[in-house]
Amino acid sequence: MLDRTRYIDRVGAFALDRLACLRNEYANNACTLCQDSCAHEAFVFKQGKLRLSSLCTQCGACMGACPTKALSLYGFSLQKALEYVKKESSPLFTCKGEMPCLGAFSVDEWCALLLEGKNVTCHLLECAMCEHNRGGAVEQRIRARIDEANDFVGKLHKNERISFSFQKPKASTRRAFFERFIAPAKYVPSLPEAPRFELKKVLKTTLSASLKVEPFSFVHTKEVLQTCDNCKECVQFCPTHALSYNHDQTELLFQMGTCIGCGICEAICKKEAIRQVRKAVDLVDFAYDLAVVLMHHDLQVCLTCKCAFSYKGGEKVCERCYTFENEHAQMFVLASQSH
Repeated sequence: MLDRTRYIDRVGAFALDRLACLRNEYANNACTLCQDSCAHEAFVFKQGKLRLSSLCTQCGACMGACPTKALSLYGFSLQKALEYVKKESSPLFTCKGEMPCLGAFSVDEWCALLLEGKNVTCHLLECAMCEHNRGGAVEQRIRARIDEANDFVGKLHKNERISFSFQKPKASTRRAFFERFIAPAKYVPSLPEAPRFELKKVLKTTLSASLKVEPFSFVHTKEVLQTCDNCKECVQFCPTHALSYNHDQTELLFQMGTCIGCGICEAICKKEAIRQVRKAVDLVDFAYDLAVVLMHHDLQVCLTCKCAFSYKGGEKVCERCYTFENEHAQMFVLASQSH
């Protein structure tokens, strides 16, 4: 059995699960979201693999950016934040006390918190003097995510919103609901939760019928062109199994609810047949991980090599044999003339 502890980089209570990182999953992936979010340049590359260095301050500002939830902070979880919102009449989020930087929450997590049915207040006055908020970048990301979450919940015809407080909160109202971020020496982070799991769970109880909305940053859709040759590499390399085949491998299936928009499928496709598109999506399809058919393949047996291939019309010869015969046609002519 794989020993996951060998692939966990830790600095105090903060951890990077290298097995869940896109940069370590596929060498040509260009994701830099955690690096872009870190003001201290704590993420470095060693031998082509992303690693966590001792420069990490355990602030958590990068966590909300990671699409695969490869970053974690001991004592912090979305589940605890949800419990806090359920318990409090007027939930207040602030980085003071035992709360991490609010950059730890992604857009979909803010959406899940809002869909608990309560207005939420965020206190960002500390951002102005924060060492992690160089150039105001962290605060800008927090505000942008919250604005998008408010927009998303509004599309569901809900009135709850996240607002910003411009007054210093009273000490008595600052309720700590996370454990101290001091991890045990032998602490091993649990397997990352599937991205957007909590949001999809709450959407299942919120939605009563199909609802089409314009795509948000955490919802991704794909299309496949007729140039697809059924090589299956996009399916093999998809880190979340958003791409799959039906039982006889004649249909390429796509689950919007599990796609994280990493772009690996697009980068690996030699035919450039798969691409991301922006179009209205049904949130029921998203919440329930419903699969749609991106491409139907008519599998035929090649007359030359006798292997199955995706038939597009004309002579029943696969592209590999057709290309080989055309590129080496002169060689076959010379061979026939020599006899």
